[in-house]
Amino acid sequence: MAHVSCFCGGVTQNVRPKNPIASNNTALSLCHCNTCRHTTGLLCTSYLPIQEPEISTNLRIFRTSGKSARYFCRICGCHVFRTQESNGGEAEWGVATGVISRTDDDVIGEVKFIDHRHVSDTKDGGIAKWIPFGDKERVSKEADGSENESAQSTSLEAACACGTVRFHLTRPDAASLVPRRNYPDLTHSYCETAASILSNVSDEKWWVRGRKYLAGTCTCQSCRLTSGFEIQTWAFVPRANIFIQIPDGETAAVNIPLDFDSLPSGILQSYKSSPAVTREFCGTCGATIFWHETEDTEVIDVSAGLLRGSDGACAESWLEWWKDRVSFVEEVQSGRNGPFANAAKNLIDTLSIGMKGELVNQSAK
Repeated sequence: MAHVSCFCGGVTQNVRPKNPIASNNTALSLCHCNTCRHTTGLLCTSYLPIQEPEISTNLRIFRTSGKSARYFCRICGCHVFRTQESNGGEAEWGVATGVISRTDDDVIGEVKFIDHRHVSDTKDGGIAKWIPFGDKERVSKEADGSENESAQSTSLEAACACGTVRFHLTRPDAASLVPRRNYPDLTHSYCETAASILSNVSDEKWWVRGRKYLAGTCTCQSCRLTSGFEIQTWAFVPRANIFIQIPDGETAAVNIPLDFDSLPSGILQSYKSSPAVTREFCGTCGATIFWHETEDTEVIDVSAGLLRGSDGACAESWLEWWKDRVSFVEEVQSGRNGPFANAAKNLIDTLSIGMKGELVNQSAK
C-alpha cells in the first residue's frame, strides 16, 4: 500500500501499486507534455501506476480528452490521480508521486526517476535539460528561430489547460521597481541567512533582471502538497505587469490589471496554505496559478508551466532562471519517508547539480 494525502487533507487514503513486486525496482518518468504543464502549472509531472483508487467527494475531475482525465482536490487544488484509456480500452490509473508520504518498502522496492517523456512538446527542453538522465536526444533544443521572435515581444501569454484562467505579462518597466519584498529562499537560504539580511534593507529589486524576470525551482513541502509533484517552478512578477482576461459578454473578453479584490468570481479559486500565504488555482482544471503573501500582493509568484512563450516552456527570453539553489531544498523529504522520499531527494540532487551545469551531457557517457 501507498499512503497519499494532499496539503489540506481533503484527499487522504491508501492506494495499491499496479504491479507490487518486491524483487524489482520501481522506475518513474518525468512527463513534460503540454497537457501536463498546462493542467498543473508546473514544468513536469510524475505518476506511479496504481490499481483503481477510491474517488472521494473532495476530488474534482477534469477531462483532458475523451480518454484521459485528471483528479484534483477541490479545496487546495492538489493533483492526486490521473486516468487514461489504454489501447485495449482498459483504464490505467496513476497517483501523483508528490502526494505519496509512505509505502510498504518490501512491496515497492527501490524507487528511481530514470527517464523523460514528451520533451519535444517543450521546444527548448524544458526542465529536462537540467535533469540529465535518459535519452539526451529528447532533451536537445529544437532551434526554429522562435527565440529571437520571443525576445522582441512585449507581451507573454499564459493560460491554464481549460482556458478559464488567461493572462499576459508585460516587460519590466518603471512600475516594476515600485514594490519592495524580502529576499526569497531561492536566493538566500532561510535556514542559513540572518533575518537582517533577508529583510532586504537595501530594497533591492531582485525580481527584475534587465528585460526579464527572475524564475526558479521550489521543493518545499507546501508547494509539493498543493501541486502533487516534486518540482514547482515560479516566476517572480510584479502585479503591475500582470493583466488578466475576464469575460465581457458572451463572445468578448477584456484584459485588466490583476486585482484580487475586484476580480470576478469563477476565474480563480483561492486557498490559504498558511495565515500569511494565499495560493490561487483554476477550479476547473486544477492548474496552480499564483502564490503571494496574503497582505502584500505587489510581487506575485507565477506558475511557470502556464507560460506560452514561442521560444519554449522555460520562456528564457522572458525569464532568467536562478541556478545556484533550489528553493527549500532542505524540505524535499519533509512529511514523507521510505523509497519515494529517497527517490525525491536523488531527483532534486540531480536537478541542483544539473542547473549548475556540472552534469551536462552525462547521459551521453
